[in-house]
Amino acid sequence: MTVLHWLTDPYSSEFMRHALLAAVMVGIAGPLVGVWIVLRRLAYLGDAMSHSLLAGVAGAYLLGASITAGALVAGLVMAAAIAAFTLHPRLRADAVIGAVETALFAVGIILVSTRSDRIGVDLSAYLFGQITTVTTDDLRLNAALVAAVVVAVSWFGPDVRAATFDPVHARLSGIRVAGLEIVLLVMLAVAIVVSLQTVGLLMSVSMLVTPAATARLVTSRTTTMTAVAVTVGVFAAVVGLTASYHLDTPPGATVALTAAAVLAATFLAHLPRRAHRHRRTAFVAPTPAP
Repeated sequence: MTVLHWLTDPYSSEFMRHALLAAVMVGIAGPLVGVWIVLRRLAYLGDAMSHSLLAGVAGAYLLGASITAGALVAGLVMAAAIAAFTLHPRLRADAVIGAVETALFAVGIILVSTRSDRIGVDLSAYLFGQITTVTTDDLRLNAALVAAVVVAVSWFGPDVRAATFDPVHARLSGIRVAGLEIVLLVMLAVAIVVSLQTVGLLMSVSMLVTPAATARLVTSRTTTMTAVAVTVGVFAAVVGLTASYHLDTPPGATVALTAAAVLAATFLAHLPRRAHRHRRTAFVAPTPAP
């Protein structure tokens, strides 16, 4: 089998073409938000958000409502709770995030375990991803969510950059840093919701953090970092989905492992250069004091 056939054969079926489009959307939305999550050293926030959305997913399932809408509501509740609790000067953001995540995740577990014997089986698709069941309506909704993320990143990008690297100067310049925190939390929730049926809630953080971490190894410029992260995300989504078809492995896990493999390869590729630079610096003679 040639490389071309290996890449194209899985997509002779319509459901696989739908899956490919959904995977590409995740590869775009996740890294767009993930760059700022990585730069702010808030990777744990993505993991916390993915766990907290379980409450919204389970609640929507029991009410017969849209799973996506339920997840979005849970994300907005978490964003509002974090914003409210961090107003108190004695509460740090990391403690608030941990408390809110635990509470919402506990609600989700209670709903899953006590309300229905069937819910645990049905919700496993959203916990671990079930990309081959994506419908045309799902694609339309995800496309709208991705477009919202792209617009938000483009619109708020300069202010988020300023608030990330110099929050004090950003406040003095009139930028509402607290408001930007809420915007970032909402974008994070939307990016994870886009991942619901592809890599699932539990692995959505991999598409947020891993491509962005890879891009961080390559460049320090935020615009270039975003472009590289999205490229890695789309690459991992396409190659991971294709490999999962041929290997008969879970698509979400395969996509996540592909992204991790790209990170590892990039790290190894940059390691000799960094080691050489450090070695050269170590042997430079010290400048004598005047």
